[in-house]
Amino acid sequence: MYKPYLTLFLRNVGLLKMFDWLRYGFVKAKNAIPNRRFGKKHPELKIPPDYYLYETYSLNYEQYISDGLATAKEFVDLLKPYANVSEEKKVLDWGCGPGRITRHLKSVMPNAEITGIDYNYRYIDWCRQNLPGVAFRLNSIEPPTDLENDEFDIVIGLSVFTHFSRASHYRWVSELYRILKPGGVTLITTQGGSYSAKLTLKERKVFNTGQLVVRDNVLEGNRLFSAFQPGKFMRELIDGKLELLEFIPGSVENNAYIQDIWILRKN
Repeated sequence: MYKPYLTLFLRNVGLLKMFDWLRYGFVKAKNAIPNRRFGKKHPELKIPPDYYLYETYSLNYEQYISDGLATAKEFVDLLKPYANVSEEKKVLDWGCGPGRITRHLKSVMPNAEITGIDYNYRYIDWCRQNLPGVAFRLNSIEPPTDLENDEFDIVIGLSVFTHFSRASHYRWVSELYRILKPGGVTLITTQGGSYSAKLTLKERKVFNTGQLVVRDNVLEGNRLFSAFQPGKFMRELIDGKLELLEFIPGSVENNAYIQDIWILRKN
């Protein structure tokens, strides 16, 4: 209940990064033993540096592997009604980070040509050195990318819009439209209504009017830069650009927040 107000205070006084670094140390120590055991049990698996995992998902090696595979399978299953995933497709993992999902896409879409892009050069360098069979490319935090017009059949963007300003939302929707083939499909996730408990009372009032809520005071794209997207805002965002095929609202399960899923098509 009080956490949103604590983080807001730390953000406003410029201490959020320091607090987050201390939290990283705690989380690393908490996971040290299970991570060591997992590494010994699976020495063949390439695991990113600890801070990369903390920045992008969870500093738990087993979850990085198992949840990454489960998410890749889930997304492919969700896309099946709208794209023939068994055919030769060009697939983009937009905001791929240290490859949590990207590394599994080839196994669940064996005929696909997979590309992963991210603005963090450290992630891209690590992925290029450790995850063969995928083309990894560096992009800027702002579009355009150097990708071709009408290049991809499928674009996946897991929790990418959640770290963008309002202006970047509109720029990146235009970029997704540009790089998708006609009839191409994109699956993106956002922090929707299920995240209302994470908002302050003031933020919740803004969110409930259908307006985007942004927490900044840090570099855009950083894990601490956070955006919350009500359904009304998202529908206005994609209007005239992408057709809504399916919307799956998020939820809260076992104290874990699950993002909204949007499946969209370029006509």
